[in-house]
Amino acid sequence: MIVLLCLVALAVADKSARIVNYQSGIEEDGSYATEFETTNGIKAKGDGISYPGNAPNTGNYVMTGSYSYTWEGVTYTVNWTADENGFHPVGDHLPDFSHTREHIGFVDDHL
Repeated sequence: MIVLLCLVALAVADKSARIVNYQSGIEEDGSYATEFETTNGIKAKGDGISYPGNAPNTGNYVMTGSYSYTWEGVTYTVNWTADENGFHPVGDHLPDFSHTREHIGFVDDHL
């Protein structure tokens, strides 16, 4: 998620932009919540929880969030989820890939 947020920040780079709000927390149950906002209008938030597996280095995260930024006077917002089946962004400016799973199945089907 941090990489995604960095890419958004680079996409609308403003060297004078500053972070005006940053909040982040991790709970004992493995859940987290984070959000930030910058002076140039970039906003992002996300939350999720870790589900450990039965063996070391196994398990998964289930996460949700959103980010928005303004480019040439238009505000773009992306709502997203991420889980064992990948990253799923949704936005008015993005193509709809919701039917893709019907064509390729789930990740486990290809392992």
